[in-house]
Amino acid sequence: MDRRTACLHQADAFREKAIADPEQHDRWIDEAIKWLERAMEAGRCAIVPAEDGDTGDLPEAAADAQLGLITRQ
Repeated sequence: MDRRTACLHQADAFREKAIADPEQHDRWIDEAIKWLERAMEAGRCAIVPAEDGDTGDLPEAAADAQLGLITRQ
């Protein structure tokens, strides 16, 4: 399981806690939101725009990302 999926599962668990524990609903929803934000961060890709494969003066890692050699942070 990748990091993004694990974070989404954790967010789901906190949403379930919010339903099961109405007295602490807001607390559990806040926790779920934190895990959703972590999932969004984990799902971001490193993409550097360039035209026609021209990497110009980009650093090596950025050039590799443009060429599709690096797809995740």
